[in-house]
Amino acid sequence: MVVLQTSSMEMNSVKAMISEKIHNSLIEQYVQIPYLNDDKLYMLISILNNTSLPDTKRKNYTVATMLVQMALDIHDAVPEANEYQQTDNEEKSKQLSVLAGDYYSSLYYLLLSEVEEIELVGVLASAIKEINEIKMQLYYKMSDEPFHVSMQYIKKLESLLITRVADFAGESVIRDSAAEWLAVRKLTTVKNMPNGTERAMSSDIWDEYIANRDEKAITAFLNREIKLLNNHLTQFPAHLAGLRLELKNILTDSRSNNESIAEEG
Repeated sequence: MVVLQTSSMEMNSVKAMISEKIHNSLIEQYVQIPYLNDDKLYMLISILNNTSLPDTKRKNYTVATMLVQMALDIHDAVPEANEYQQTDNEEKSKQLSVLAGDYYSSLYYLLLSEVEEIELVGVLASAIKEINEIKMQLYYKMSDEPFHVSMQYIKKLESLLITRVADFAGESVIRDSAAEWLAVRKLTTVKNMPNGTERAMSSDIWDEYIANRDEKAITAFLNREIKLLNNHLTQFPAHLAGLRLELKNILTDSRSNNESIAEEG
């Protein structure tokens, strides 16, 4: 499909820009570079491509948002407390992980200030604040809340940055599908991940939480999200028919190895 090829080219271009921005030999020596979530990047590009923003602004918005996401991810990966005596290198890696997250955050500020996108700085800063508040609620309630309640928190965490940028850019159609699409992708990825597979750094604690829940609870929530997503996709306008088909194809592929998921209604 032409749309998929274009998206792949754009994703590779943005990834190259991000790699160039975050390159730091000291950080890379001690810190595992956080995973760049292709699903979030794909959805963000799809949303911004449906706006009237010029290409340069779309790329700046995308790079800045993903830098924020990576900063949040690398902070999440830092252990809350030492469970064993750490070596000097392990301790240094932990300290540099914190600094690396701060460094990535500073890069998004720098990028947007250089192109005079100060208003977007405020939008992302507000989103970061809300994300951290949600994480605190989830940390304290996760062990007590029913799975479907905790998943609502995780679902919001997965999409909040992207939906805030969509609102700022004046995009509403694709925005409404982002949360469900990302939730479905995360759930199917975690469910199909072989036992013992190393979790992605981006959302380690949430992936582990999902993987350890009751299979029926996971499937029930997943089916609910699929129905919500399909409802949103049916409302896509004609000029987004290509994207709607592509999202459905990706959704079908992500479900192909999971026979316990109900057929689309």
